[in-house]
Amino acid sequence: MTHIAIPAHRRIAPTIRWTVTIAATVVSTWALDIFAAAMGLLLVASPMLDEAPRGIVIAFLVGSYLVWAAGLRINLIANWRLLEETGTSTNAPSKLMFELVRHRTSRQSVVRVASAAGYIATEIAKEAPYYAGVFGTVLLSDAVDSTDALIFLGGANIGAAVYELAVARLTSVYLERRTRRLARREPPPSLASYASFDDDWVPREYLADYYRVVEPDEQATIAFFVDAFRHAEPDQPVLLFGVGPTLHHVFLTVPSATEIHLADYLPANLREIERWLHDENGAHDWRPFVEYTLQCEGVSRPTRNEVRTREELTRAKIAKLLSGDARCADPLQGHGDAPYGTVISAYCADSATTNTDTWATYTRHIAGLVRPGGLFITSALRHSTGYLVGGKTFPSAYIDESDLRTVLESEFDWDDGIIDVRDLSEHRSQGYTSILLARARKRRTSRLSDVLEVHEFQPGSMPNLKQLRSHEAPHLLRVRLASEKSRR
Repeated sequence: MTHIAIPAHRRIAPTIRWTVTIAATVVSTWALDIFAAAMGLLLVASPMLDEAPRGIVIAFLVGSYLVWAAGLRINLIANWRLLEETGTSTNAPSKLMFELVRHRTSRQSVVRVASAAGYIATEIAKEAPYYAGVFGTVLLSDAVDSTDALIFLGGANIGAAVYELAVARLTSVYLERRTRRLARREPPPSLASYASFDDDWVPREYLADYYRVVEPDEQATIAFFVDAFRHAEPDQPVLLFGVGPTLHHVFLTVPSATEIHLADYLPANLREIERWLHDENGAHDWRPFVEYTLQCEGVSRPTRNEVRTREELTRAKIAKLLSGDARCADPLQGHGDAPYGTVISAYCADSATTNTDTWATYTRHIAGLVRPGGLFITSALRHSTGYLVGGKTFPSAYIDESDLRTVLESEFDWDDGIIDVRDLSEHRSQGYTSILLARARKRRTSRLSDVLEVHEFQPGSMPNLKQLRSHEAPHLLRVRLASEKSRR
């Protein structure tokens, strides 16, 4: 499914989401109580279990709880989808847990468990009035015995299960209709409708929209990159390609890199970085990202001095700001120190085009800056057609993990690599709901099926095989010897 970037003026305000959620919770609570109680009373009034032994009645009650749990499970799935797609819920405690936990972790499974726990706790709490009412009546009245009470509870559980299934179905129907409605009103934009990087990109809008705090996508990305960089060869220059006006992925490279080289297509982005390097007034404040990076490295509570030290060391190690163009086979066009032992490229190639083939070309060009045996660390928006910056939609290539694996597998070894998919529904309003995080090591020798150009060599013209095998050779040649010719 294509995730459509919703313009800022159409986002649902948090107060509205909470109002809808609370109203839905009140209505659904009353409706559930009325329906479940009615089912219980109908079953007690019916002759179905009048003469049933007590053991059968107890077994029926146990079975009713299993049916109720099955209905609840189906509704939990629907509720999670409702939270993901709209930020609302039919259960206020479930939404409360969703909001509290999602700002504290990037692990979607933890958020999902928390929202389910809030929902289940509420449903269990709703059982208390039934037990109090039923067994209170048994104690105070001779008209109702304990068997009737058990039958009533079993019937109420069956009613609750039917109600949960009905709510789940209504939720699914609503979301399906909503999706179709959005698709009609906001079809995926054409290439002409995307904003232009050359004309419309404003670095400070980008920084304001995405980098005032460490958002969930960057919590996941930085944590992954810190771990991935542990696999990099130390004491080598590091290249970060397509950095934009940002530095948040640079800080993690500082402890082991001898030099840091930053490359980007837009001069305005590099000028924004220069402002921070020169500590100018109004330069972007990256301290929250430095602090989070240190936490990912194992410093539980970074001090101001530790943050300041990492900033100053970063300024000292950034040696080159380079012009980079992924459209070129050599994106650095002879500048820099390519090939590098480690190249990091985050949200670059995928965020420059809507065309998957063009993205693949850009990615291969960037990955070509990695030397054999070196490490490539990258990230991309997953299944996104565009992302918002300053209310303008910029393109995205709508790729997934299979696309990334395919593009890199000819040159990189996935046995020594990983692709991680992170669900991030909280970024839906910005145009994406999941991201790809990957690291892979470039093969020291290329596979025969992937390289090459076939050449015939005359006697005395054989290439130096040691040179072909060395790390200095950017590509290997597959050679076909004209052996019979050579012998003549």
